[in-house]
Amino acid sequence: MAELIRSTRLAVQHPGQVLLQRCLQPHNLSIAEAAAKLHISRKQLSLFVNGHSSVSVLLAKKLELGTGISAQFWLSRQQKYDLHKAATLNVVAEPLYQYG
Repeated sequence: MAELIRSTRLAVQHPGQVLLQRCLQPHNLSIAEAAAKLHISRKQLSLFVNGHSSVSVLLAKKLELGTGISAQFWLSRQQKYDLHKAATLNVVAEPLYQYG
């Protein structure tokens, strides 16, 4: 079995931070302006940008339309972020059946 090697050189960012740094800040868009254009509440976008909520499929589709960056990208970033955060969890479970 191959050993899993994790790199700590690249930080895994919440997709909301990616939106802020790659899309909102370079285009001088406020959260309120972006929320209005995405047809979501300012509070919802603020929670997302500040890493307090996850990207949903609906939000990912709206971000795709608003930024030109695929919904798959946003959902993939969220999944990578969630897995990174869960890496230190002590998870206990038993096999459901014999495999491997």
